[in-house]
Amino acid sequence: MSTNNDREVLSVVLKSWGKRRRALEAERDRLVQRSLAAGITIEEIHQSMGIARTTIDRIGKGSQS
Repeated sequence: MSTNNDREVLSVVLKSWGKRRRALEAERDRLVQRSLAAGITIEEIHQSMGIARTTIDRIGKGSQS
């Protein structure tokens, strides 16, 4: 059974993980946008980064707005 201390520690760890994930996603989006602008194919970005082609499409469309 978890203690209150376990819950508090895990809550802090979860928030920290979320903050790092959001920072990486912002970096990822900029990198994908720059790569698309440079003419790198969606397939190459997909293979290199391991992210879905639909995600790359969405990121690319967001930069055209």
